[in-house]
Amino acid sequence: MLNRLLGFGLLLAIGAASLALRAQSPDEKAPQDEKIQKLEQKIEALEQRIQADESKKKTEDEAAADQSKKKAQDEAAAAQTKSAATVSADTSGFKIQSGDGDYLLKIGADLQVDNRSFLGDGSSALPDSIVLRRARPTFSGTVYQYFDFFFRPDFGLGQVVIYDAYLDCTYFSSANLTVGKFKPPVGLERLQSDDDTNFIERGLPTLLAPSRDIGFQLSGNLLERRVYYAAGVFNGVPDNGLSDSAASDHRDFAGRIFLTPFLPATGNPLSGLGFGVGASDGSVSNIALPAYKSFGQNTFVAFESGVASSGHRTRLAPQAYYYLGPFGLLSEYTLAEEGFQKTTVRRDIALRAWQVQATYILTGEHKSFASPTPRRSFDPRNGGWGAVELAARVGDFAAERGVYSYGLMDPTKSARRAHEWTGGVNWYLNRLLRISLDYGRTSFEGGAVDGNRPTEKVILTRFQINFI
Repeated sequence: MLNRLLGFGLLLAIGAASLALRAQSPDEKAPQDEKIQKLEQKIEALEQRIQADESKKKTEDEAAADQSKKKAQDEAAAAQTKSAATVSADTSGFKIQSGDGDYLLKIGADLQVDNRSFLGDGSSALPDSIVLRRARPTFSGTVYQYFDFFFRPDFGLGQVVIYDAYLDCTYFSSANLTVGKFKPPVGLERLQSDDDTNFIERGLPTLLAPSRDIGFQLSGNLLERRVYYAAGVFNGVPDNGLSDSAASDHRDFAGRIFLTPFLPATGNPLSGLGFGVGASDGSVSNIALPAYKSFGQNTFVAFESGVASSGHRTRLAPQAYYYLGPFGLLSEYTLAEEGFQKTTVRRDIALRAWQVQATYILTGEHKSFASPTPRRSFDPRNGGWGAVELAARVGDFAAERGVYSYGLMDPTKSARRAHEWTGGVNWYLNRLLRISLDYGRTSFEGGAVDGNRPTEKVILTRFQINFI
């Protein structure tokens, strides 16, 4: 616009100059005509320049408008893509997820079918049987980006039990808040998933740790995952038990600290080392009596009639594991001091259990706290056979001798001590399917009229599928 005004001004000036020149004498006219011609040429060049500038500006405006329109279209397409939900299925289950990833629903399942075969006369009170050990649909996911949920009932063994039902706030990675029904932070093997244990049934220290409880917990990883901590408040449940209600207005306090000091290092032979301790403290008044079972799931402790849990309970559980390539080692010790009462007499009884597990994956996969993923899934026609693992375990459970002298247990019916040797083979066909074969031998002290309860010898076989 400014160029156009300048052009018009220049034309007026030139026109005035032309009129003045025409008014001069004939002798002066010829040189002036030449000047006029030059001025007209300049005017024409200036007009062409003005037109060129206007055309260029128009082209630039149109290009800017096209670019803005394209940007708006791209943003609209990106927003539409971001908001579009996706549906997928893989080894972690079936998933429905929002485009921004803030909302997620996962549907999975856990199925375990066991065969129990007891060897020798009188080694078991249970018959040989095939049992549906676990049948658990699983629902988990995320809402509003920072809130995870997990819900898992169990229909195994002819019962309907809610095993897990909790909400987890993950906004702060170093301080996650978990509320609901879940595993208290005490036993090491108890905290391992039911699908990832090295043996079909857990070891003897798990008998003294809580299975599931209702409460809330604060946990997190510190110092680049070198330090894990957990501390929570719970209703309180029997040893190796669970409950959906509080037995009293007293609470159980549980905590755990676990160190993996070499975890961030790569190539360090100690990167697979972890060690720590779990503990709990609280009242056992009105809580159901615990049930202690052998590897073959035979109950080897039966409290006398009139005995009840009463008073205080304290647990201490030092624990450690070490993994290096295909080799794995897991060890834990649990000490529990619990109060029991019969008539007007109340006693605190010490219960102790320990175990050591060793595993080796023959096919070379890396061992960890979770199940290995085979390098080549089961597909014999193409040379794939999955992963094969050997495992061995030794463990011991003992109650102090006062359980007999105080009349809490009958020595002709309850074994005060159990010592276990177990060996097994795990065949991981792929990430989801596993077949296990274990042999367990458990000897007892006490528990029979003529002295010791017969040694239990059992072969357990499991067929398992899980995707959660």
